[in-house]
Amino acid sequence: MDRPEQDREAILAAMGHLSHGVYVLGARRGREMTAMTASWVAQVSERPPCVVVSVRDDRYTHDVILESATFSLSVLREDQVDVATHFAETSGEYHDKLHGVPYGQSPGGSPVLLDCLAYLDCRVLDSAHAGDHTVFIGEVTAGESYDGPSYPLLYDPTEYEGALS
Repeated sequence: MDRPEQDREAILAAMGHLSHGVYVLGARRGREMTAMTASWVAQVSERPPCVVVSVRDDRYTHDVILESATFSLSVLREDQVDVATHFAETSGEYHDKLHGVPYGQSPGGSPVLLDCLAYLDCRVLDSAHAGDHTVFIGEVTAGESYDGPSYPLLYDPTEYEGALS
């Protein structure tokens, strides 16, 4: 059911107060690696450890995850807004966003940033459509936290000017 525009704007404004982190979502298809900024991520289970990530259906990384059934999440530090912006600016279909960025491969083969707070390696258990996004449920098969005191980057819409929509 479509809502009147003023109701939609009020709902979106209220939803804008939900808090969440900012991550680099990595995926691999054969020898091709890609990554994008993701902010709609949450832990959904402890046994087994699972996370959920929401990816807009028209994103290049969306189809790579569908085909590979794996993905990684690099947890950004609070001082890495520039990294989040870099991975949000262009499509991985036309631009190698990992070029010049220190990264390695997770045990499952997806790209993970070497300079971040932590990473998670995930195997897709299930997916569901939610509006213009696909929600991927991933079982965390590996992960590592990196040394150093720091806090995760929290999403602030004023820092991205619509780049993460």
